[in-house]
Amino acid sequence: MRNPKMVLSIVSISVIAMVLAGIVGLGIYAGSEQAKTALLIRYFRALASGDKESATQLTEGSFESDLALGTLSRGSYELYDFGEPEAGVLRFMVVLEGKDGKKRAVLGDMSYKRLGIVNRIVAMRRVGDGTRLRE
Repeated sequence: MRNPKMVLSIVSISVIAMVLAGIVGLGIYAGSEQAKTALLIRYFRALASGDKESATQLTEGSFESDLALGTLSRGSYELYDFGEPEAGVLRFMVVLEGKDGKKRAVLGDMSYKRLGIVNRIVAMRRVGDGTRLRE
């Protein structure tokens, strides 16, 4: 018969190892490109659904934005990823309908900060605007 203390020790060590593996895995995911683009997508979904609480939970305490996109609704915009021009910044473009009914594009930068095993948005900055060209 096995010693109950030894079994308990083995189980405890196994649980600790699984928890550590999970933390390391989440940490690796938080640094991935997928995690950063998912953060951007979740932020825009929260804005489009009018869920200010969810949008706030995705941001860091001193969050600032100068995007001034107006009112978004589900399906009224398209997001494009332009990669990271520098560490901690994800460049994106949002294409939406302007006040005149024509499509317009806003190029922006999402500055983010890694807090533990999660990313939070620090700022959204407008880089430039564009309008659709007719051929």
